[in-house]
Amino acid sequence: MPRRPIVLRTAGQDGDVSAPVYKEAKPASPPEKKLIPPQLTSTLATVARPSTAPASDLLSPQAEAPPKAKAAEPPVRTQTAPPVETSDEAKTAQPPSKPQALPPAAATAPTEKADSPAPAPPPVERQTPPATQTRRLSAAPAAPSAESQEEIRKLREELEAYRKSVQQWTEAEAEWSQQRRFFQIMTDHAADLMVLTDHQGHRLWTNPAYTHVLGYPDEQITGTYALSEIHPDDQTRVTDILNQTLTQGTAQQFEYRHQKKDGGWIFLQTNVIPIVNVDGQVESAVIVASDITEKKQLSEALAVASTEATAAGMVEAMARDFDQILTNVVGNLTIAKNLNGPHNAIAVRLNEIERALQRARDLIEQMFSITPQSAPKVRIALEPAVQEAAASVLRGTMVRAEYLFPRNLPDLEVDQEAFAHAIRNLVTNSFQAMDKGVIRFSAEAIPQEHFSYRPDLPLKAGNYVCLHIQDQGHGISDKALPRIFEPYFTTRNGSQGLGLTTALSSIQRMGGTILIDSTPGVGTTASVYLPSADGPSTAAHTLAPGAAAVMPTPSATPAASTSRSPTVALPKPGHKKRILLMDDEQMILDIVSRMLGHLGYDVTTCRDGSQAIAAYAKAKSHSEAFDVVMMDLVIPNGVGGQDAVHTIKKIDPHARVVASSGHLDHPVMTDCHKFGFNAVLEKPYKLEKLQQVIEAVINAPSN
Repeated sequence: MPRRPIVLRTAGQDGDVSAPVYKEAKPASPPEKKLIPPQLTSTLATVARPSTAPASDLLSPQAEAPPKAKAAEPPVRTQTAPPVETSDEAKTAQPPSKPQALPPAAATAPTEKADSPAPAPPPVERQTPPATQTRRLSAAPAAPSAESQEEIRKLREELEAYRKSVQQWTEAEAEWSQQRRFFQIMTDHAADLMVLTDHQGHRLWTNPAYTHVLGYPDEQITGTYALSEIHPDDQTRVTDILNQTLTQGTAQQFEYRHQKKDGGWIFLQTNVIPIVNVDGQVESAVIVASDITEKKQLSEALAVASTEATAAGMVEAMARDFDQILTNVVGNLTIAKNLNGPHNAIAVRLNEIERALQRARDLIEQMFSITPQSAPKVRIALEPAVQEAAASVLRGTMVRAEYLFPRNLPDLEVDQEAFAHAIRNLVTNSFQAMDKGVIRFSAEAIPQEHFSYRPDLPLKAGNYVCLHIQDQGHGISDKALPRIFEPYFTTRNGSQGLGLTTALSSIQRMGGTILIDSTPGVGTTASVYLPSADGPSTAAHTLAPGAAAVMPTPSATPAASTSRSPTVALPKPGHKKRILLMDDEQMILDIVSRMLGHLGYDVTTCRDGSQAIAAYAKAKSHSEAFDVVMMDLVIPNGVGGQDAVHTIKKIDPHARVVASSGHLDHPVMTDCHKFGFNAVLEKPYKLEKLQQVIEAVINAPSN
């Protein structure tokens, strides 16, 4: 059975081959589309068009010839015309010719169906076909030439190239789809604020963080200028930077303040990156910004702390020198008052001098408050402590104080002197902002579970008490408010600018903080946060909620000048205790020696811990041991009291040693017994306090 010829079919009509259409791939440049050359189109059509010749004519020339006719009848000669190819239109136009009767000799020839033999037709009369009859193809078409085969091979290569191109486009489309998904995930979850602008700076696209942080919905800001919400002070500078990027194509980094929809301001650190087209022109820009508001606030706080530390060093050095002078003056004044007696004209003047010296001492306390010192904490009730501190400031003024404290307010554990000093500074600041009116004091307990709602407070978790001090003054301007805690910053002439600085420093050392809220023309509220003490309140009296306690009027307050000096009991004649006094300052040795001598003690002085050890050992060997040893803790370039006490205790385990210092934060001043001392005495000395401590040490039972 003869095989059918292989027919190559192509897409399209009438043998026309069309190039495949592919989607545009975005991530990479598309490969060059290859088109079939026109000269190959006719060849492809010829190869692809089905043959119209009978199946018998498609056999090779070497195929078997048809069986011969009977011997009696010679074969009929037929004229075979060359194959005539007509166009498709011509074939369509020609009507089908009637089938002609086949001669007997051709009766046994194979029919057009090659797979099943046709039945033999009945014998017909032999006749010669007319010349006008369409000649029948009796021979198979010629084999394709070498040139046609080469063109077919090239065409197949072109089709293979198209197949590979389609595969590349498919892979590129899948990769681009994955990249778009990754980009969407990154921009949706990025913490940075991202915005795409056109070449004029108008917003085209923003990520979710941009709308979430600033509070503006997408539809409201799309198409608007990217810098329209910038702080007026930053507007010109930032606009120039963005214009430089859009015109010159250079990336820039800058910081500015951006307004949120709720009216608040945040600091943004921004990078702007230009997007340049193939011609080198900027067609858009990407702005990536980070919220650095918290970082900015911490930097400002660090700068303030650095300034505070620098000021603390200078202030402490000056305060030490001033403290030595004040000690001398107070000591001599105390002696003069005791020698003169309390009831004469000189005593009145001495009392005035003492009050002036007390104000000088308060100034020294302010200077020391800047330095990191702290005294032992004690448990106090808030209301009476606040009333006492406020009364000392408002006495004799036209400003009243009102107190609104709830019942059962928790106690505080604070450095009592530092706390009173901080409250006095805050009240003074409020009083100086108003000629007359009312300062309201209120308080509230803040349990730990409620404290979590105030993340702006730089405090540890725990239970707190908040004291509010509200005045009716002129308020603080927005420009001055961020600087009110800076050392030496003031808006009033004649002020030192240390009041709020020292108040904040003292409260922070006790584990709290101070917040200031002010409205110009309305007033200022200072909120003092301090940790509450554990256990029940020890307050003797608390006001009912909503009740107001009003200070006495100035006329009802006794004058400060009527205060009486404390009485000092002098020792009996002939009964003197021996005191060993050690200090590196000769002025201190002189005045304290006179004070101790006035009290009836026998005093021996030395200026170094090594001298004190030698003096004590010598006295002990002569059975003339000292009753009390007073030593300064800090001796520059020498042996201090903290080192000398151990040697003295080895010489005499029953020695009674008193530590003396103006450094209230020294560990010995907070726990003297741990270091071998029997008591402590703060500088500057007061006569009554000096006698109190020495008598207590002498009369204490021996260990």
